[in-house]
Parts: sequence; C-alpha cells; structure tokens
Amino acid sequence: MEVAAVAPVDPALQADPVPRAGQSRDAWADNLKVVLVVGVIVAHVTIAWTGVGSWVFTEDPVREPLFSVLVLASSGALFGLAVFFLLAGMYTPGSLARKGTRRFAVDRLARLGLPLLGFVLLVAPVVEWVDPDRAGWERGFVAYTLEVVWWSWPTPPSWGPTWFLAVLLLFSLVYAVVRAIVPARGPRPLRRRHLVTVACAIAAVSWLVRIEVPVGDEVARLAVGQAPTWVAGFAMGVVGAERGWLDPVPPAVAAWARRVGIGALVATAVLIGAAAAAGADLDAFAGFGTWQSLALAAIEGALVVSMPLWLVDLFRRRFDHQGTVARRASRAAFAAFVVHQLVLVGLVLASHEVVWPPEVEWALVSVAGVAGSFAIGGLLTRLPVVGRYL
Repeated sequence: MEVAAVAPVDPALQADPVPRAGQSRDAWADNLKVVLVVGVIVAHVTIAWTGVGSWVFTEDPVREPLFSVLVLASSGALFGLAVFFLLAGMYTPGSLARKGTRRFAVDRLARLGLPLLGFVLLVAPVVEWVDPDRAGWERGFVAYTLEVVWWSWPTPPSWGPTWFLAVLLLFSLVYAVVRAIVPARGPRPLRRRHLVTVACAIAAVSWLVRIEVPVGDEVARLAVGQAPTWVAGFAMGVVGAERGWLDPVPPAVAAWARRVGIGALVATAVLIGAAAAAGADLDAFAGFGTWQSLALAAIEGALVVSMPLWLVDLFRRRFDHQGTVARRASRAAFAAFVVHQLVLVGLVLASHEVVWPPEVEWALVSVAGVAGSFAIGGLLTRLPVVGRYL
C-alpha cells in the first residue's frame, strides 16, 4: 500500500489507498495482506509434508487425522490468489488516476520488476540448486545457474513465487492501456447476478483451459489452469473500485458472499472427501474434460466471487486497526513473501538433520518459516535502497 513520503508502495498488492482522515494506510488491507502472506508460507510447507501440490521438497507425509485436515485446508488455494489479485486491483485505478499512464507504468515496472529481478538473480540460484529435481547435473553451480535458472528460453527464468509479480505487472500495464482507450464507467450498484455471471464464466473457462493444461501442470513456469481466477480477481478489484462496490461491500452482497463461500467450502470438502473415501482417482479433478473437473471448476467459480468479497468486508469491519506488531508485520509482509522460499528451503534442509515425527517437523517449519520470513523481511525493509522497493 502506498503512503506518500512515508513508506514505499507494497508492490505485492499494488495497494494505493486514498487515506482517510487520521489514517495514512488502510489498516484492514494491511492486516489481510499479512494473513495472506502467512497463508502462502504455511501452504508451501504443507505441500512438502502432504505431497498435494508441487514445491521444492517432498517429505515423509504427516499422518491422519492431520493429513486430511491439511488437505481440506488446502482448498484455500482455490481462491487465495484471487484475493491477492483483487486487493491489487482495487487500489490500481486510484494510482493510475493520480499518476497518469506514463508515471504509473514506470512505477509498476520498478516496484514489481526490481523485486522480481532480485529474486531471480539472488534467491532462485540457491533454491534451484538444492532442488532434488537437479539430480544428475554434474557441471557445477555456475553452469546450472546460467543455463537452467537464468537462461532457459523460451521458458522464463526460475522466478519461484515471484511469478505473481510478473503477472500482476502484466495485468497493471494492460489495465493502463485499456483505460487510456476506454474510460471507466461511473458508480453503479453491485447486484448478485453480476457475481453469478462471473462465477459461471470462471467455471466454464477454467474447465476448458484444464482440458489442455490440468491443475498442477505448468506452461512457461505458470499454472495456467488457474489463470482464469487470477484474471477474475484482478478484474473484480479494478471494476469494484471504479464502480464503488468495495468501499464498503454492500451489506446484502456481503451476507450473500458469506453464505455462498461457506457453502462452496463445504461442497469442496464433501466432494473431495467422498472421492477419497471411495478410492476414486483424484487426478480426475485436475482437468482432462472430466465431470469431476467441471464440478471443481464450478465450486472454484463460486469461491472466487464470494470469498474475496467476504474477506474484504470482514477485515474492513472487524480488523481495521493495528498495534505496533501488526504495523511492523504489514510493513515486512511483501519482503517476507519475496524471501520466504529461501527461508523454508533452509529450514527443510535443517529438518533432515533430526529425526522427528513428520507432524512435529511440519509444525516447527511452519512456525519458524513464518517468523523467519517476516524477521528477515523486516530487516530488508530498513535498508536504504532495498527498502524502497520492498
């Protein structure tokens, strides 16, 4: 979030709030940002200790009942990125209006591109070198970095979680170009039929895309099967900001979003749980044109249009205040996001030196990963030049 002459923009969310009286930042958005970054960190640890998803390491899985709890909790991945993109989108129109197209584009290139470049140059070589997928490479660290991590044309360099910055940069620049050609419409009421239409579009497009690129597969290091939810989240953010849908979310819509979101989460648990209990092939939910993938896409559409709105409304009403710890955490959140993969890799490697139950390892690495990432992030934000972009 941007604070004029006080603190740098948080590029992770591209938040550019218009401060309210007595406030320099939207505390609720900062608090939600912290929760989202913590969720990303714990989600990557969970992938390592459940094998559900793709990450650097795959450890001995946790046992029941924790395994099922974590798998069900992983359903947050169906809408979590949409929340990130919605928050980024809702502050983008104000930033573009204040800065103009040229300055806006330069600002986004710097605040998103430089952290992305820093990750690729400094963090990615280390993370990729310890990745078990490197097995068989015998030509050394430097050659691996040059030929695999940095240069793998036509595949982009290894950008890890900062792919989000690249996609957000693309969305931001496309939005600026579109608004230079087509002016935004004025305020108008948000109706539930608008959200139902978006949910149906997400479900249909996701199902079609996943026929060719199932969930879990990547194209150019991007999980393209989930791209429709990224577009929808960002679009909901910018359109919602332009039309006055999000400040605040209309009470009737917020209540509807809460009910739909909870219902969709329950449906996800029932669908996946029943399939697992029946011994069905869970890969069928990933795509390939199956009815299972259509069912999951429909649930995902419902989650994407409901959960972000519910969370925005909830945090705006209940968590729009901060103490010292919360302010420091929100200031460090973006830097924590950028460095967390390196922190987790170090912790997972350290866990190999001890013999503990996998449940203990998962818990310790999760807690230490969050604490370590935010601690390092906080230190980085205090550096004179680095802090300007983190």
